[in-house]
Amino acid sequence: MAELINWGWTKSDLTSLTESLAAVLLEEWGGPRSPLALKYINETIIPDLVHCFSNNADLLINTTFAEIIQWKLKNQFANPSAVVVDLAKDLLKPAQKIINRPQITDPKEPWRRIFRLWIGDESLPNIAERTGYPLDYLDLLVLRLKKLKGFTANTRASLLECQQNTELREFGFEQLSFLYQFQTAVAGESLYKERLILEQVIWDLGMPLQVQDLVTLLEIIHTHEGELDENSLISALGEATGPLFSCVIDGLISLHYIQKNKAGKLTLSEKSAKTIAGYLLPKLGGQLKRAVSIGDFESAKGILLSQNEAVLIRLIDWTLCELNQEQAYKILSNIYQKVSRRVDIYLLKVFANFPLAFELLMKCIGDNDSLIRAKACEALGQIGNKDAVFSLIQLLRDPVVGVREMAAHGLGEMGAVAAVKELSRVAEDYGESFNVRERARGALRKIEKINLPKGKPTENP
Repeated sequence: MAELINWGWTKSDLTSLTESLAAVLLEEWGGPRSPLALKYINETIIPDLVHCFSNNADLLINTTFAEIIQWKLKNQFANPSAVVVDLAKDLLKPAQKIINRPQITDPKEPWRRIFRLWIGDESLPNIAERTGYPLDYLDLLVLRLKKLKGFTANTRASLLECQQNTELREFGFEQLSFLYQFQTAVAGESLYKERLILEQVIWDLGMPLQVQDLVTLLEIIHTHEGELDENSLISALGEATGPLFSCVIDGLISLHYIQKNKAGKLTLSEKSAKTIAGYLLPKLGGQLKRAVSIGDFESAKGILLSQNEAVLIRLIDWTLCELNQEQAYKILSNIYQKVSRRVDIYLLKVFANFPLAFELLMKCIGDNDSLIRAKACEALGQIGNKDAVFSLIQLLRDPVVGVREMAAHGLGEMGAVAAVKELSRVAEDYGESFNVRERARGALRKIEKINLPKGKPTENP
């Protein structure tokens, strides 16, 4: 797990800070002297504060950061509420004197750092470890974002209207406005999430990069995935940027953001491929549209097959939105069983949107892979073509539980009256898996509902 920037704190700085914090807690504030209490202060409280201060060296005079330290002292280390404001101030003074870094006073900056990590799918315990912020503080912040999201989803409220809500107003104006702006950007700003993730990578690298610099580097790796080593990649980037990008590449490898294959060639990691996909889609989508518009489906197939798997999955989603059903199905069916099991399973989920995929899905229910059979059953149920009913009834006796579940589910989605007898048998078979029995019962209810004459109420509404 990568640490946040240490900001150039030397071993001497950290030793001096440790001694200064001990002096504040034990001498200025007359801390407890029992062996157990001293052990807790020296082995838990002080190392935790040193870690937090050193990883936030540009926030030492930031008011929100001071409030976070107060929160730590009160909720994490059980100091009385009456003393935490002054104690936090006295603990921050030594750090402010020891480290001489430009300071960020914007009260929203600590929240930006939290959500930059959070939106990149870091868990809250990991964020707490990396930033030094209390876990319950992070929990509260995310909970407040969810409350705000729920309120605005129902009302489409403006920031001013949010301020007028009693519960939201308790957040304070600075925090409420930050959360509102963050939620608005996530929902409506193109590539906002991806940009924040790349900003965090740059932060972890600790190098003077712009997001576009990192995008360019990752695009080159993706375009030539598995073909370039470090030296050839640096050559492709240009001599002027060579020394900088040599360090960047090493840093990205250490962060597991890019990796080397067995031949020593560079490839994207799953996370970097997912992030860069959003930047690649406009160009790749344009290439696909041009190929499809002239009926060159072989070129379209080549474009799809040349992508990293994570990028390919995003491109598959793009086809659903941007191409008509016939075009989308034609190019996607061309790559089925050409990439990997993971992509095939994702394609089966997509094929549930295409009645044209019926014949292909019928072949899939005979596949040796039980997950393929199960996904095909689910997709056939969504398509609703009752020519599949007899085949799905047979799969209620499949040796794999997951297939039997999805066969029952598919029959219910179709409203397959012909399957009632067999589904009833499954539903009452107490030697059968509980999940399969529940799927069969749910399917029977669905069939009854679908086939009920209009206007006639069910017995169990």
